[in-house]
Amino acid sequence: MDPYQSLLDRLKRQHTPYAVTWELTHRCNLACFMCYNVPRAQPELSTEEALDVLEQLARAGVLRLTFTGGEVLARRDFLTIARRARELDFAIDIKTNATLITPELADELAALHPVEVEVSLLGATPETVQGVMGGHRTLNRILGGVRLLLNRGVRVTLNSLMMRINLHEREAMMALARELGVPHRMVFKISPDDDGNDKSRGQQLPFEDMVTLYGEMCEPFQPRPGHPRARTCSVGLHACLIDPYGVVFPCIELRIPAGSLRQQPFETIWREAPIFRELRERHTLAHMPACRTCPLQTYCEGRCSGAAWKERGDLYAPHTLACRQAQARYHSLHPAEPIPSPAFFLEPAP
Repeated sequence: MDPYQSLLDRLKRQHTPYAVTWELTHRCNLACFMCYNVPRAQPELSTEEALDVLEQLARAGVLRLTFTGGEVLARRDFLTIARRARELDFAIDIKTNATLITPELADELAALHPVEVEVSLLGATPETVQGVMGGHRTLNRILGGVRLLLNRGVRVTLNSLMMRINLHEREAMMALARELGVPHRMVFKISPDDDGNDKSRGQQLPFEDMVTLYGEMCEPFQPRPGHPRARTCSVGLHACLIDPYGVVFPCIELRIPAGSLRQQPFETIWREAPIFRELRERHTLAHMPACRTCPLQTYCEGRCSGAAWKERGDLYAPHTLACRQAQARYHSLHPAEPIPSPAFFLEPAP
């Protein structure tokens, strides 16, 4: 086995929190209509508090730290926090819309030697990008920021959330990524807001478009058998989320608070929070009766406890989008066969 993968497997078994995503701020210079952040009426962590959190994460064994937002560059102290993270030997990833990057800031970001900078590309024309993200000359500013980073040797990946509004530009977005010489990822899942409000549901891709996109994937989906002890995701085992106010959550989707860093040390929250204990002990197919008996189980890789909790108030329930995606994967591989229905009520697939 690959030594790095062997290390990660051991850390998972030991429940070491080796990967943490940190929403440094909910502020942003753009206004993406599908943004799931719900800002609170309380102060975000101060610089001093953020630096103390870094020390706590280092003591807990965190190896990889992803800074996201909002827009991370909207925090004036971002570089102070990120430099300290590198001094503590974290491998860092940065998620940004890239529109605020200047030559000087690109120099500073390159000096951090991030593992990866992820940039959202939500269209290939100025009109579509502005329709999704707002702002002025947004696409030009995104591409300009990306080029500034690439010119300094920074690894950049473009991420495209595919929606009704931008689906017709998917090939053009792929072409832009090829032109820039960077990896390009497409995802189909529009997340409800952190408070469960599903305001952008109408932008989810229609079933027939999911089938088409799965059929175009370079690496066809390989169905894999489930087992009662199998997990649909690794939530609670080795990673978690910190929001701008110091609240720890199991992941970016599952907004059940585990504790506040303004009240408890990180290691105490990670080891003792009831939600983490439950996820480690019970989060298997054996505790998901609908998923365990579903005829599409082997085609489902998108089931998310956070999405299920937001949609149904139940950590162990299915959620509609994952079931639709499983149907779409099945149909893309078996176009001449009837599409099985999930093991819970869902309208038949088209």
